[in-house]
Amino acid sequence: MRMQARYLVRMLGIAVFHILAFVTFMTIAGQFDSLIIALPLNLAVLVIINLTGAWVIFRPIRRYLEGNADLASAEKRIQGLAIYSAAWAVVLVGALMSVAFFVLSAACPGCDAVVMLPFHLSMIVLFCSFVGIFVFFLINDYAAGLKIHIFERSGELLTPTGARLRGKAIAAFTAVGVIPVALAILEVFAFSDARALQGMTTAEGFMFDFVLIVVMAGTSFFFIQRSMARPVELLHQAIKRLGSGQMDAKTPVITNDEIGGLAAGFNDMLEQIRERDFIKETFGRYVPEQVAEAILLNRGEFEPQNKLATILYTDIEGFTSICERLSPADIVELLNEYFNLVIGVIDRHGGIVNQFQGDALLVTYNVPVENQEHALAAVRTALEIQERLAAHDFKAAGKMNTRIGVNTGHVFAGSVGAGDRLNYTVHGDAVNIAARLEQLNKQFGTIVLISEETKSLAEKLAGETGEFEFRAMGAMPIRGKTEEISVYSAKRSP
Repeated sequence: MRMQARYLVRMLGIAVFHILAFVTFMTIAGQFDSLIIALPLNLAVLVIINLTGAWVIFRPIRRYLEGNADLASAEKRIQGLAIYSAAWAVVLVGALMSVAFFVLSAACPGCDAVVMLPFHLSMIVLFCSFVGIFVFFLINDYAAGLKIHIFERSGELLTPTGARLRGKAIAAFTAVGVIPVALAILEVFAFSDARALQGMTTAEGFMFDFVLIVVMAGTSFFFIQRSMARPVELLHQAIKRLGSGQMDAKTPVITNDEIGGLAAGFNDMLEQIRERDFIKETFGRYVPEQVAEAILLNRGEFEPQNKLATILYTDIEGFTSICERLSPADIVELLNEYFNLVIGVIDRHGGIVNQFQGDALLVTYNVPVENQEHALAAVRTALEIQERLAAHDFKAAGKMNTRIGVNTGHVFAGSVGAGDRLNYTVHGDAVNIAARLEQLNKQFGTIVLISEETKSLAEKLAGETGEFEFRAMGAMPIRGKTEEISVYSAKRSP
């Protein structure tokens, strides 16, 4: 009801302006005796009848605001509220002036109606044009506030109708330029005889016109500039919020012109950004985040790579036995707890979780994201994972160990699969050797085994810090390979 009351108060602007014009004219013309009869009549028409018509115009909007209708049923009325209100004001004021001039002869009692006809028609046209423009911008400003209210209350946005700023500019020019000039020209060249019949001089006629022009042009100009500056400021604020990282920075669309179209375009752009980020975030839950970023950046085209990388393979020790005494829900909870701990370490050292294989993880360094210290980062990851597990008690299983194998070598990385289902993965002997080293931990009773290639690079990168201790486990045959590889266990230096 508050928004309806504000609208009705705005519509009373017709009465205020008309009464001001009427009283000014009567005062300048010296027709004080007519005020006693004419003023209550004017007030009755411009308050009671005017508010009744405004109440009818606003009814669809009121039903929506009260929750008795949806926005779609009120949208057309909201978008056309300024035009409907201006049309009603023109009809009402035109009818009132016609009665006053032609029935009551209020402008010139006792004057010949035929002689006064051009004057009366000119004044009706000019004054109704003034009132129509004034009410249009007055209610257009109210409608902008109404749209902001709807947006803040429900987040609903109205679609601009495609009106042009050119129309507002023409109306503004007419209000502050054309009508005042027309009044001045008519006052000099056409109204002098009519003014004389009214008992007014040309100077007094100019004085009356001046009062009308100042009030009408001044108020119209205020609402004209406000109708243009307000949506631009709201859009500017939304852009600033977006720049600060607020992804809910939508702006209400409060005009139907190009500025409203710009605001709607901004909201569409924001929605696309949010959708892109949602896809990126969701995609990143199923494939490595950096891989998802690269795929989205390259629009699904992922160039195959063949480069030196370090592979870390880890598998929980005795996980099958652990699962035998747990329910499915407990197994899922345990894996999530384990992966949260392990992946946090992997992320800190720049590793990319390439695959989940049950309770096992395949982690890559230097592919697809460049990492010049990939061997050192992988060894640090392996040892920190063991340290974190040693200090952690899992809710469903207590202490839990994992075996890790680390190897460095050339790998092929790219998207493989069917045409409509692809998976980014790495292939090559380096991957197989890392998995084999993880298995060799069972044979040696160790928890971290690395290859000669990884050891050499990690030591080179670590320099003389003495960060690690490596113990040679000997040259071991690798299934599927003719040559043996040197294997080392790793731990941090005390």
